[in-house]
Amino acid sequence: MFSRYAQSRSRIMLLGVLFCGTLLALSRTAMAQSAGGGGGAGTYHPNPILWGLDITVIVVLVGCSLASIALIFDAVLHLREKKIAPIETTEHIRSLIDSRQLKELIDFTAADQSFVSKAMQAGIRRAHLGYGAMREGLESAVSENSANLFRRIEMLNVIGNIGPLIGLLGTVLGMIEAFNALHHAGGQAKVSDLSVGIATALWHTFGGLAVAIPSLIAFGFFRMRLDKIVSRASVLSEELLESLRPADKSAAAASASESSKPMARPVPRRTSTGSGDTGAGV
Repeated sequence: MFSRYAQSRSRIMLLGVLFCGTLLALSRTAMAQSAGGGGGAGTYHPNPILWGLDITVIVVLVGCSLASIALIFDAVLHLREKKIAPIETTEHIRSLIDSRQLKELIDFTAADQSFVSKAMQAGIRRAHLGYGAMREGLESAVSENSANLFRRIEMLNVIGNIGPLIGLLGTVLGMIEAFNALHHAGGQAKVSDLSVGIATALWHTFGGLAVAIPSLIAFGFFRMRLDKIVSRASVLSEELLESLRPADKSAAAASASESSKPMARPVPRRTSTGSGDTGAGV
């Protein structure tokens, strides 16, 4: 179960978060010490609880940033038409269908992991139930594969939405710290006492926006790209499956030719004229 967390990308992200969090904690401590001036009796020292929450917010923002970068690189490498619906795979499936090599077609679509192969395999498995069942299987596979592809970028949308909220939390913590310094000085706080809290608040706001903006831009870009690729692959899969029912096509052609033939019209019954009726009566 935990084998997927042992991948190199996960380890690198975790180490990156811990390393950046340690550096930021040390820099935060240095800022607090420098704001303390000469260390006199009236010098304000940051609240340890606020300091710990501040470091937590920073570590979370760094983790979201690294996760966003990893997701963007993953999308660049894998969410491409050459990976999802390669032309070579499509042409090979089409050649197998045209040559009616059904066994090879089943084996190839079962082994291949492209979008079109998975959709075709889901339809071919229901061939014994008729074409209607084959089409239902293909549509189900298309929906499932599309959802799996869109899930790979959904986390970018989540990071883009929660990034500003995390930054806002850090902003609130920074302002609380600034007002605590003001309260500690009895309303006569030095600029150096207030500057740490205000700077912390602004840096957190900047961090949240810096995480959210690239994530949302990347999410919108990859969503449009995926929508176009998935639409093409879905239409292509339906066309390939349609070419697997020659009997239905011949029947449809026969019915069309029958309907095109002129129908025999009933011959209207002749009515006798007045003179003819008189002759017949005689």
